[in-house]
Amino acid sequence: MKRSIALVFIAAAALAGCSRPVKETVIERPVYVTPPATVVTPAASGATSASCIYASQAYSHGAMSCQQGREFRCNNGAWDRTEVSC
Repeated sequence: MKRSIALVFIAAAALAGCSRPVKETVIERPVYVTPPATVVTPAASGATSASCIYASQAYSHGAMSCQQGREFRCNNGAWDRTEVSC
């Protein structure tokens, strides 16, 4: 009887060592995504030399654009702010 109890304790101790959870250390590193470089040239975009650029987009003279809640008009290569909010 004492031997069977001793064997049960030994078997339980052996199994207890096998069932311990394994702790893994996970180190998350930030993912850096570099956007592809795009070059907008007047010839490629169909714009003239008096074009305005906003958000990597070329706008021709007289074009309207909503920038930061305000409306802007392209005027010979410079953005002129209008009094209209968008």
